[in-house]
Amino acid sequence: MFRTERFLSVVNPNTGLPTWYFLTREGRKGPFSSKTNAQVALHHYIDGCARQGLASRRTRLLANG
Repeated sequence: MFRTERFLSVVNPNTGLPTWYFLTREGRKGPFSSKTNAQVALHHYIDGCARQGLASRRTRLLANG
């Protein structure tokens, strides 16, 4: 089994600065001003899914590992 990279950086054409996104099965979430902000948002996203019963045990373990 392998892990794919969940984070994507794209240069904003208006500012020339990188913007960050995280990827889910549902699509791309963002933009965020830094990878750290995207990582925090991903953890919140997974926690929300877990509270709703939408995240698998494996997903919760990967998020915390």
